[in-house]
Amino acid sequence: MNTLPIQVVPALPTLKQVLWRSGCPPHKAGSDIEHSASYALDTLAELSGDAGNGVLLFDTAGRPSFLEGIWPERRITLLIATLGEKVDTLLAGPATLNRFMLDSAASVAVETYMKTLQAAVAEYLNMVPTKRIAPGYGDFPLSAQKEIIKLFPDSGVVCNESFMLTPIKSMTGVTGWIPQNN
Repeated sequence: MNTLPIQVVPALPTLKQVLWRSGCPPHKAGSDIEHSASYALDTLAELSGDAGNGVLLFDTAGRPSFLEGIWPERRITLLIATLGEKVDTLLAGPATLNRFMLDSAASVAVETYMKTLQAAVAEYLNMVPTKRIAPGYGDFPLSAQKEIIKLFPDSGVVCNESFMLTPIKSMTGVTGWIPQNN
């Protein structure tokens, strides 16, 4: 296992992405909804310094048992990305349009952050990524979430007994790597 020295900055989603995520087609959402979505994007921009990520690289041998059988013939990476605790604080409380739009914007932002991280790893390794998988998808047990989090003790992300992550706008994933010439 090697820790890769890759740090990326989360990119803000577009207004259109936030509106689609919230179920409001752009140009049909109305000015109140678009204003709340813009406010959510401005809020996320102010919180970007709270975000963090990490990458662990595993060769085909010496993997933790919970990763055995996942692309056994390939190098793999474990990825973690989080928008941080401040987003959780802003999402707490009664449901409001602003909180709903912030939740939508943060969901798009953390997914985009993970994709950006995976692209940076691809460039660093000069390899092509497989599809990223995460605990709870397919036959990859959700319980692996706890094992992944243990490998990132400085991330600020914790996993509860139900395998939910805190901060809530956090993600983990596993990617296999294919040499460029294949």
